[in-house]
Amino acid sequence: MRNISVLLLAATFSLSASAQTPKIPDAYFRDGFDALVQKAKIVLSHAYMVQQLVFETDTIPGWEGFSVKLYEYQTGNDLYTGRPKKGKVYLLNPSPEKLAMWVANACWNAKHSVDTVYTYKLLKWIDGQSNAQFPVKGVVYEDQYTKDFQEPYAFKDGVTVYIKDSTMWPKDKTCTPEQLDFYLRITNADLKPQTGQYARISSTTREDYKASGGEDAGSKDDRKQKWLEVVRELYKKAWHSDHNELIEMWAKRHLE
Repeated sequence: MRNISVLLLAATFSLSASAQTPKIPDAYFRDGFDALVQKAKIVLSHAYMVQQLVFETDTIPGWEGFSVKLYEYQTGNDLYTGRPKKGKVYLLNPSPEKLAMWVANACWNAKHSVDTVYTYKLLKWIDGQSNAQFPVKGVVYEDQYTKDFQEPYAFKDGVTVYIKDSTMWPKDKTCTPEQLDFYLRITNADLKPQTGQYARISSTTREDYKASGGEDAGSKDDRKQKWLEVVRELYKKAWHSDHNELIEMWAKRHLE
């Protein structure tokens, strides 16, 4: 009877072990990880909103206990005004080591490989999407549609949001000091029900999240505010982990 119990226990352990994804080989951290950290450092050097640090705080609602940094920054000269524009934003950006670890685990999870063909490709994607900047709250100026036309986007919890009060959004695409400070204080009640699609730092979508077994947070055609909570909690979880599930969700569906 005892032998049968031992056999059953061994079989159970074997099944459990085989169901787990093996960890990244230790040799990688000895031979290849430092190069990935250096690549991550280059990505973070492109974080153009990291300019004048105003202060750090760990009391932002929903982000209590996380040391979020408030930055003031200037854009390049705007195509139409000929002058820089001023922005303010709370950021929670990873260190090069944290970013590299997130990327390595995402590639291992998606491709069972940490070959540079995957890790560098994923870092390049993140660089192009966000420069690894995670806006907790505030305004992000980008010239994504017209070169040097600096357009403002309000962000909350790493997602683009839309301000309900039209008087608090600049018609001329240049935010006033009052508007900049307002975006640092916004709550969900200040926002339209529909949010943006993409979650920083890898432009993860609701569809990526759902494909990984996530709960209903809407879709590209039904962009529920619930997405803000999902992204916030997943990023907070990642902050104290070697895994960033938002990046892993994107990698599983798109990394080739």
